[in-house]
Amino acid sequence: MIQAKDELILGIDLNAEYAQVTYWHQSVREPETLGVRDGTQQLPPGMEQTEEYPAVDRVFEKIEKGEPIESNGIVYETGEILAAYLRLCIADLKLLTDNTVLHVMVTVRQLDESLNQVIVDALQRLGVDRKRIYVQDYLSSFYYHTVNQKKELWMQDVALLTWESEEVVGYVLHIDRSTKPAIASVDPVARQPMTEEVRAGRSEEDWNKEKDRLFFELLKKVFERRTVSVSYLMGDYFNKSWAKRSIQFLCTGRRAWQGMNLYSKGACYAAMERAGLIPPREILYGGMDMVDRNIGMEMRIRGKDSWYPLVNAGVNWYEVHHVCEFILHGEREIRLFSRPMDPNGLSVEHTMRLPGLPRRPDRATRLRLTVYFSSPSHCHIDVEDLGFGGLYKSSGMSWSRDVRF
Repeated sequence: MIQAKDELILGIDLNAEYAQVTYWHQSVREPETLGVRDGTQQLPPGMEQTEEYPAVDRVFEKIEKGEPIESNGIVYETGEILAAYLRLCIADLKLLTDNTVLHVMVTVRQLDESLNQVIVDALQRLGVDRKRIYVQDYLSSFYYHTVNQKKELWMQDVALLTWESEEVVGYVLHIDRSTKPAIASVDPVARQPMTEEVRAGRSEEDWNKEKDRLFFELLKKVFERRTVSVSYLMGDYFNKSWAKRSIQFLCTGRRAWQGMNLYSKGACYAAMERAGLIPPREILYGGMDMVDRNIGMEMRIRGKDSWYPLVNAGVNWYEVHHVCEFILHGEREIRLFSRPMDPNGLSVEHTMRLPGLPRRPDRATRLRLTVYFSSPSHCHIDVEDLGFGGLYKSSGMSWSRDVRF
């Protein structure tokens, strides 16, 4: 059940071919996608010229590849250009964005640290609070789209069929309910190139027949030894004019949908969950960007020895940014512990020494600790000496440690 608040939730699908926006606001019952009529997209891959910025062809492709954006001798920051592009994407929602708390989830096919930083920078330039900016990949969006449909549609495995880099790829979403919480995963199970090399000079009619045959064989691999209740065909590549036998097989004994807004809608649902508008479910999505362990410290809080969590397992690495301050009680090192999601797994201690830390009386040194990740298995820990009020000035010293899991 969606809990109504005066908030605007955006799910934005960004790729080299188009940009697409799905939004939710208390004025609508379910997330709605802008500009999708008969499969058309909201925006082309380029950014039209404005008073402030030049026209940019293949804008997202250039940003994704880290290519410089230059016009008339001026080099523009990628975050600046992407901000202008995103402003065009959400222009139709201006009346809503002016009067609501904005949460934005951007979804892309593949995510890395550089692209994540550019997207966050762009949205901050548009005035979005950093705490309300989220980024995830397409498979995460597929998961969130799926589990926000009727439950009977995903009680068994769910298939996703996509067109990627001149090949058809079949993914399967499986939820392992033998654990608590249940763990969901999306894995590629079959691939079939559809290149000119595979076509091998066939006529259009013969190539359509061969594509149908190849797609049919891929579907058999996707469905073998699995019970798939529903399949999603993402994009406009899959056409009944050639995929006759394949689509007939696809729809036999199971449901199938073809659409264009699965990723943006899934991103919108994910942002709604982050914003607390959808109650959390007892499922943990084990995507490739997920941090798979809990990280924390043992502290004395209000006179009691307690576990202080820094990072909770199940979050995406690019959302981790925890800052805290604490007072030392004679220690000259910090001890952190990582614990795997598996309750039977062993806790690992990570000691961080603080060489050069000024010697002060007990409880007269305050430290600031920051934890963030640059990949699912690469954790960064920064510590800064803050001194102790007016009694002991900060030494200005800082320490860093990387922990790889």
